[in-house]
Amino acid sequence: MLDMGIPSRMANAVHRLFGGLNCRRGEVIDAILADDQRLPLADSNGMMTGPGAISVAALQAARECYEVCSSLHDEHAIKARIDAICSRRGVKSPVAATIRGYISRAADHAWWRRALRKELMRRFEHTSIQLGLTYVRADPYVSRETCLAQAAQNEANQKALAAVTATNENGDVYSLAELAELGMGNKTLRRGELMLRIRGFEEVADKMRHVGMFWTITCPSKYHSVGGTNAKYTEFGSPTPRAAQAYLVKVWSAIRSALHRRGIQPYGFRIAEPHTDGCPHWHMLLFVAPEHQAEMEGVINAYAMRQDGDEPGAIKNRVKLVRIEAGKGTAAGYIIKYVCKSIDGAGVGDHKAFEDGRTYVIVPDKFDKKEFTASQRVTYWAQVHGIRQFQQIGGVPVGVWREFRRLSEESVRNAPEPIREAYQAAQKVESENPAIAQRADFARFIWAMGGPTCGRNTTIRLATREEDVEGRYEQVEAHRPVGVYLAAQPHAVYESTRYRWTIDRAGVALAVPRTSVNKYTQSAEARPAAQPKNKIVSSPFDAGRISDRNHVRCAEVDHIAVYLRHRKRAPGAPSVHLEYLREKYRDRHEVPVTSLRTPSVH
Repeated sequence: MLDMGIPSRMANAVHRLFGGLNCRRGEVIDAILADDQRLPLADSNGMMTGPGAISVAALQAARECYEVCSSLHDEHAIKARIDAICSRRGVKSPVAATIRGYISRAADHAWWRRALRKELMRRFEHTSIQLGLTYVRADPYVSRETCLAQAAQNEANQKALAAVTATNENGDVYSLAELAELGMGNKTLRRGELMLRIRGFEEVADKMRHVGMFWTITCPSKYHSVGGTNAKYTEFGSPTPRAAQAYLVKVWSAIRSALHRRGIQPYGFRIAEPHTDGCPHWHMLLFVAPEHQAEMEGVINAYAMRQDGDEPGAIKNRVKLVRIEAGKGTAAGYIIKYVCKSIDGAGVGDHKAFEDGRTYVIVPDKFDKKEFTASQRVTYWAQVHGIRQFQQIGGVPVGVWREFRRLSEESVRNAPEPIREAYQAAQKVESENPAIAQRADFARFIWAMGGPTCGRNTTIRLATREEDVEGRYEQVEAHRPVGVYLAAQPHAVYESTRYRWTIDRAGVALAVPRTSVNKYTQSAEARPAAQPKNKIVSSPFDAGRISDRNHVRCAEVDHIAVYLRHRKRAPGAPSVHLEYLREKYRDRHEVPVTSLRTPSVH
């Protein structure tokens, strides 16, 4: 089974499908082996494909895109070919503002490495879900292999941030890891801000005598693998967690539009949380005027039950509502455990999951001497599938709130009353003296902004400045926040404190990197009719050649030879790397070629 390119544990699961007359076995195997353009899920040892194989595949894909750019001179033709290359490998095409940015990404090994790593992780986890290896009785939320791989990736990211320093104009030096800890990347700060905002909404709702409702909406049964036992899931095409999340987003979009047409303006938060088989469901804490409560309940129930609403169990499980009654617990109390479960598990106690009509306690697991808690698994689930866990519904923009925390007291000393009120609400003062200590007050901030249902017509708005930013791949126009202003006085901007940072990696200042396809990102009119021979070559694909940053001229690239050398090997043929090493060491003895193993990399 290892020759299939899947891990040993998955191979055993596929093998069990052959134990009886199981019609799913052919479908599962076909799904695993159908697209040989993609990376195999495992190496020849049955272990999950690692960073080395991903880097090799990324270089091959970037090389193919580079060859397209060198052989074609029409931007539309180049884009069509690159789109096809991305499609074959299961990767989304580059997203860019210009054709220059599009091509620069497609021909960049680093861009492909990130895209292929993301694609491999999602496909691996989807296969695990299909085979029943991601489930409450096996590995809840995500598989153990994904836990190990994502933990290693997070650790590598942290080390990379720690290795880069930033210096501002005042001479202050921090690592990027230290700066990240000052923002929402810090789980404690993230959890604290979310609860602060939720409590602010609840205080506003109490003052306005609005009612609170706690909703749980889940997907139809055909989105649930249920440990690989649900026939409806297979018949529906085995949808991924991202497809299930897209379904929920579409349902909420329809609900929101229907409520808007009726003049109903709810506000609150929603949390995306996984079932143990990886399928997401939503928890929503919403506040609304009491006269709209019944109509809003009818709208949400109607749209949430629109698809497959007559299937068994739909009425009981698809939509659940808890009306929050005064004196029987706070609204924040209903949602706090879901916030903590999805971030770091702080103060939650036993992590419980409800599956198959039973409640299970998800205990920590240890793999490869590393312990993974249930909350870590939920975090990895969101990272791997790219699912946004928390989202504010209605209310006032949180961007303005965060901008106020960058303002100084001096900058708003002579500002109008709403600006000063919002500034005071956003400040937290720590002191042992109770008369001086002050907590940030999101409810007070909401009132200063115009109330929870003001929408875009807020009293205070974010001031931005257009800047041309030279990024890694292209120059784009960015709208950078610089402060706040009163809507009634748009020309009076109260500027925030911002620093200009110089980034250093290992003591060397970073410059905007050059790209090997600059000549292909020019307009067709600006290109020369023919490239001169003995041109300066700066391609990363010209093995053994000297880069033009040393001002050494290289021979023109023979793209046909490059393609022939790096084309996909035929079944049973040696890998391109083994073939290359055999050629390189034909007359040498430094490397015993016979001992080299052929890596299972396409």
